[in-house]
Amino acid sequence: MSRTVRPASPADAGSLAAIDVSVNINPWNARQFAAACSDANAKEQFAMVVEEDGRTDGFLVFSQVLDEASIYSIGVHSAQQGKGLGHLLLQAALLKMKEAGATRCFLEVRQSNAVARRLYKGNGFELDGTRKSYYPTEGGREDALLMSRCLLRNMQ
Repeated sequence: MSRTVRPASPADAGSLAAIDVSVNINPWNARQFAAACSDANAKEQFAMVVEEDGRTDGFLVFSQVLDEASIYSIGVHSAQQGKGLGHLLLQAALLKMKEAGATRCFLEVRQSNAVARRLYKGNGFELDGTRKSYYPTEGGREDALLMSRCLLRNMQ
């Protein structure tokens, strides 16, 4: 078994959309993933995938403008959750951001997503605030927690 994190390509868009549909209440579609994976957006948006034995198991999409990066979406196939793939993706993305000159990374996470909140907190993210009624849910709206991390210190 060999896990690899690599840049995503437009050919990955269908697989990434399928993973997102299975794990996200408001998933991206294949067109949105294709745009994030496009070489034309390479300086604005980045998509990374984690693979094992040629099977795509997860993704992370982020953007970077000057010294600030923002994580837009992260997802791991439900059958592969709990195996450290989210951590692997996050560490690879944070390193890429830092190498490209980012000094801070921002994200929003559903207040109810305890697993993601633990992942981010365990990787040095701190709570900055709340965005009220930000995310759609089946029964209405849910708050987003705003988190960030300084990238100037050593990676964990």
